[in-house]
Amino acid sequence: MRFDVCAHTYDEHAGPQRFFAERVAQFIDAKPTETILELGAGTGALTRWFGGLTVLATDASPTMVQRGRVAVPQVQWAALDAFQQSPPIVALQVSSGLLHWADDPAATLVRWKTSLASHGRMVHAMPCEPCLAEWRALVPESPVPWRGEDEWLKIFECAGLRVSRWESWTHAAVCASALEMVRGFHRTGVTGRVRVGPGRLRQALREYDAKQQVPGGVQATWTWLVVEAR
Repeated sequence: MRFDVCAHTYDEHAGPQRFFAERVAQFIDAKPTETILELGAGTGALTRWFGGLTVLATDASPTMVQRGRVAVPQVQWAALDAFQQSPPIVALQVSSGLLHWADDPAATLVRWKTSLASHGRMVHAMPCEPCLAEWRALVPESPVPWRGEDEWLKIFECAGLRVSRWESWTHAAVCASALEMVRGFHRTGVTGRVRVGPGRLRQALREYDAKQQVPGGVQATWTWLVVEAR
């Protein structure tokens, strides 16, 4: 993915990620006694909701960390690639929009759980089926495998974790056009190499504009799953 390259345009186009970050923070309900480690914090969409708490916010992108440090200066920031490096041990480990990028989410969770303090907990949130189903019906090629709620819960259980609670939410985001929506994907860094030829992409954009018209533009339905495990 291209998060480091797109750090300067991420915030402008990450409306859905911010929408879900607020709900993830409410779900977490962090206690003053818990030291929070945030993995994949980006520029601080979730971090900003941890006011007054002890937080270490981390991201693999140094540029994201720099921008996050400016946006949310009251917490500690550090560069950390959670998929390659061992996280520090804390009572509460959180992320939003990170775990679905792991090549093997179950193996990643096995490694992350070793960084939980005794009686600690983890809360991880990620997009899940049927997120962006309208676009994926036209362009099924994707940089990540898409998993449903049941599959994600099984992944946590296969990692030897006890799932204590979970919720999922849906959000209808409106963009001016399908082209602006796809530009937003690119400018948040969630796309990698080009997977669709220009002719087919133009056709998909035309079909999306025709099928998903709502007042103000076109609609994209996002779905987010949050899981607490111990």
